[in-house]
Amino acid sequence: ANFAKETDERGMAVSPTEKDGLELGNVNGYGTDSDEHTKEQFANSLEVPSTTVNDNEDSDYLDEEEEKEKFWIKLFPWLLKWSWFRQRCYKKKKDKSRLQWDNRAQYLLTLVGYAVGLGNIWRFSYLVAKNGGATFVIPYLLMLFVVGIPLFYLESLLGQALQKGPILAWYKLCPNLWGIGLSAIVVTVYISLYYNIIISWVILYFFNSFQDPLPWAKCNGQTINRSSDFYFNHINETDYASCVNDSTRYYWYVNSLQASSDIDVAGGFNWRLMLTLCAAWIIVYLCIFKGIKSSGKVVYFTATFPYLMLTVLFFRAVTLDGAGDGLKYLFIPDADVLKEKFFQPQVWLEAATQIFFSLGLSLGAIIALSSYSKPSNNALVDTLLVCLTNSFTSIYASIVVFSIVGFKADELNTSIELVSQGPGLAFIVFTEALTLFPVSPLWALLFFFMLFLLGLDSQFAGLEAIITVLYDSKKIQKVRKEITIAIICILMFFASFPFILGNGPYLFQLFDQFVGTLPLLFIGLCEVLCISYVYGVDRFFTLVKYPVHRYMKLFWWFVWTFVSPVVMIIIFFGSTINELVEPLQYTIFAYSEKDGIKTEQVLPYPDWAQFIGAILVLSSILCVPGVLIVRLIAYHKARKQMKEFKALTMERIINIYEKVRNFVLRNQSWTPHVDEEENGEIPYQSCDENDDISETEPSSIDTSGVED
Repeated sequence: ANFAKETDERGMAVSPTEKDGLELGNVNGYGTDSDEHTKEQFANSLEVPSTTVNDNEDSDYLDEEEEKEKFWIKLFPWLLKWSWFRQRCYKKKKDKSRLQWDNRAQYLLTLVGYAVGLGNIWRFSYLVAKNGGATFVIPYLLMLFVVGIPLFYLESLLGQALQKGPILAWYKLCPNLWGIGLSAIVVTVYISLYYNIIISWVILYFFNSFQDPLPWAKCNGQTINRSSDFYFNHINETDYASCVNDSTRYYWYVNSLQASSDIDVAGGFNWRLMLTLCAAWIIVYLCIFKGIKSSGKVVYFTATFPYLMLTVLFFRAVTLDGAGDGLKYLFIPDADVLKEKFFQPQVWLEAATQIFFSLGLSLGAIIALSSYSKPSNNALVDTLLVCLTNSFTSIYASIVVFSIVGFKADELNTSIELVSQGPGLAFIVFTEALTLFPVSPLWALLFFFMLFLLGLDSQFAGLEAIITVLYDSKKIQKVRKEITIAIICILMFFASFPFILGNGPYLFQLFDQFVGTLPLLFIGLCEVLCISYVYGVDRFFTLVKYPVHRYMKLFWWFVWTFVSPVVMIIIFFGSTINELVEPLQYTIFAYSEKDGIKTEQVLPYPDWAQFIGAILVLSSILCVPGVLIVRLIAYHKARKQMKEFKALTMERIINIYEKVRNFVLRNQSWTPHVDEEENGEIPYQSCDENDDISETEPSSIDTSGVED
């Protein structure tokens, strides 16, 4: 009846017979029983979509009767008398659609915060100093457009189009190669384990900066009265001489890290680092415990405030004496150095690997973050904004670094050199330069707070990738996100304990050197080859929900098919050969018989450490061929055998079932006993209409009692 009423309102011509039939519950109007399928057929015949019961405005809310079953409403039923209380009481039904960013700014700030990390501060500056200053910037920018932007755009499109995490996205794209997503998540787990250690170091230095003078400047080339200072009263002569020689380096290794003399020596347990590590994981949890709903609001501060701090340091650094010498070294290449360094393969390899590290490619985080954006979003504009902002930040931070290094060289009458990389640049070179600033504790607080925010953003994105993969599973979706994230943070906190032992800094170098090199290059190469040669670029662009010009499709087809794969293959095999020819080494701080004090020394990794490094690399790389082998050989071959076995088994089961059924029920196909044939008592045997009974003898059929 409702359907007939709506049809009349639409002005559709309905015959009286059909209308009467609708009112009586008969779509066809002939008095037969109606069902939903017939109604839909009749609606299609009238070119009117099949109707359903329209939910009212309260349909988005839970049933009132269900809410009344709650114990606290049973105790206080009079609370439901107020309408404002009912509106707050009846929670909306859970929306099963995928979460999305509140706005595009949250998405962009999260990507910028993920890409712009600690590597922009210390690794880029070290590579610039190592490879001839401005000579390194040229191959860096070329690799940005050849490798960085194409791969970033590919991962953004993949997550945005399929709205899934890295594992499920690659599974939907190419089921046999979903090991690419698994490999990316394995590397992300490894990096998340040791990345928060850096944040714990930053927190420790931040709280130690509330002292004047700064604690790492107490014996910087000065003679200290050991009897009046508690700290220096409890160290031996060798340590005291080492501190006087280089106080910032001594404070970093001995006082802060409590590093052992070798990677083979586990050393003691650093309780201060354990407390700062616990604080770091608590802060991370409080920022992401609701997923993108909480982290999307935090990035408004964590992604923008570091630029304010960097700008303050920039104006202070460029006004220092000797800053011009550092900037000249950064931007003006030397002709001899340019000829020597520019054509060396090692410079181009390090430029390409820096692009991977800086943008966070091949880690699955870009796919995970893009899966929460709208499918119609223009991913190319986002890619260009994030990649160019990241490279600008690296050069912007290098201006601050080389200005301070030039100031240090001018104060100490030495040449410009940057011998430390990684954490050493921030915790040794920078801290030493900060001691020369007026009001040095203030600048130290600003600097370490900036590092804290930079590391926090990158840690958000890595954990968000892991959480997205877990919540792509329907079983995990039943668990509250706050509980799942808490379990992940607790497990990773305990798994990070080896890094706060005496040999923890050396284990940190082991993870950083093995995990962050070959696996990322291999995953990126597999991604480009899968899109170009397995799935197809044309098919891939059919998944995109926003219009892409055909010339742009042709351009990306050329880049993803020829340019990027060739460059990545050269980089991957070049890095592999380089690591085989020159095995990786680590830096220790131990007593030197030559100098008579504790200094930094470079040693090769022992066999057990190289074995652990090989496991870290292979456990991530072998995920791709492992999944492919399992599916192509074991699964498909077994599936064919299982089909045959299933068909044969079902046939046998049906035969057994028929025999048992025939024996128990003694139906018409049951053969009579021989004795019954002799007595002439043969039961009636039925036949189908198509059976030929012409040859049957009439005398053999008992027709007695058959009337029809």
